[in-house]
Amino acid sequence: MAGVLVFIEQVGGEVATISRELMGKGRELAQALGGPLGALVVSNDPGALAERAVTLGADTVYTLVDPGLASYTTDGYVGAAKVAVATAQPVLILAGTSFQMRDFGAALATDLDAGLAVDVTDLKVEDGAIRAIRPSHGGNVISTYHFTAGRPVVALVRKQSFSEATAGARGGSIQPLTLPTLDMRTQVTGVREKGGAVNLTDAAVIVSGGRGLGDKENYYKLIPPLAEAFGGAYGASRAIVDAGWVPYEHQVGQTGKTVSPKLYVAAGVSGAIQHLAGMRTSRNIVAINKDPEAPIFRVATFGVVGDVNEILPLLTRELRSRLG
Repeated sequence: MAGVLVFIEQVGGEVATISRELMGKGRELAQALGGPLGALVVSNDPGALAERAVTLGADTVYTLVDPGLASYTTDGYVGAAKVAVATAQPVLILAGTSFQMRDFGAALATDLDAGLAVDVTDLKVEDGAIRAIRPSHGGNVISTYHFTAGRPVVALVRKQSFSEATAGARGGSIQPLTLPTLDMRTQVTGVREKGGAVNLTDAAVIVSGGRGLGDKENYYKLIPPLAEAFGGAYGASRAIVDAGWVPYEHQVGQTGKTVSPKLYVAAGVSGAIQHLAGMRTSRNIVAINKDPEAPIFRVATFGVVGDVNEILPLLTRELRSRLG
């Protein structure tokens, strides 16, 4: 069957945003390929996720249940995916571009002798063949990958590249699969959350600060309060992370986190290529900088030329007043 298979990721027991986006795009691509849209749920308790995937448009949701799948391991998840692929026979396998999925996608493509495209922002079907579009070099180069028709392709997609699928009453089915005994080279004995960690990749709103803030004290006085007023997360440029103002987990850019929120506010960020590479696909970018020639304004949806020390406190107060 020349269809599409979406790997369903979960966050807090819910279908992850990226997976909802892939279900929407997956339906379009499945129709272009002339095949069904499948979804794969790998979990020790897939029930609710599988039912949700049906409402998001899956013709068939394949589930694999095993205690060893409670936590991610390369062997476990790739082994489970290969069972689903053997059953569904998809031409295209879709997943997000998270750290785990990069590991998973590369290993799965190797085992399937399939094509691989990572950090994709668009996908097309032309004459029955997959075309994947990927920006690089801070978005200054756009690469198009052409794959041979009929050969399976694993594509890992950047978040916020597509609209989410609309949930509704569907006629899809859930098909449990049997997981064979796997040679598990890795066992997860426990998972401990890192204290103070921030999940920038899932934030809908991000407020980032840069060297233009002046010093560390100014950063914490201005950036976290504005992010809190928006109900979002706060990030930082590489320059101030390297300077020791902010921990690395807040860094946005080529060597930090790649983010695509609905709103990205860049305050005192000049817009070096390294930083732009990690945030330029944000849906709306607001740049605040006193230098009218700052590169950040070239990618901004809205730009404000002015002193962040004057503008951010006013903006924070106004947001708190309007949003309560």
